[in-house]
Amino acid sequence: MNKVLGIIIMALAIAIAVIPVFSDCQSQGKYLTTSTGAQVSMKCHWTGVAEIAVGVPLLALGALIAVSRRKSNLFQLGIMGIILGVFVILLPNKLIGVCSTPTMICHTFMNPSLTILGSLAIIISLITLLLARKLKD
Repeated sequence: MNKVLGIIIMALAIAIAVIPVFSDCQSQGKYLTTSTGAQVSMKCHWTGVAEIAVGVPLLALGALIAVSRRKSNLFQLGIMGIILGVFVILLPNKLIGVCSTPTMICHTFMNPSLTILGSLAIIISLITLLLARKLKD
């Protein structure tokens, strides 16, 4: 069962790292233009970059869940998975955010996708915790 949970976490981690690359405003050719005429990335781009920084450890965590057999290890990995899942949700919703225009792709696709993927990571990590409690040392 650990292998299945680990593979699911790894698939979620890949999606968390890849979806923002294709669904931020910069990928659609949209930038902020400053008063000097310079174009800069919108905050959804930086949310996407930060999601890569959360997705990579989540990918490693999934691999560790897949190969781990010890109760204490699985329990600790489950806790870490919950924490990373919370950060996946917080980055587009509270910490960095996405563009405020409701019609932008980051607002309509990236934010809901990351919220769902983060929630799934939390659920799978909770299942890992529950299964770890049933294992014998």
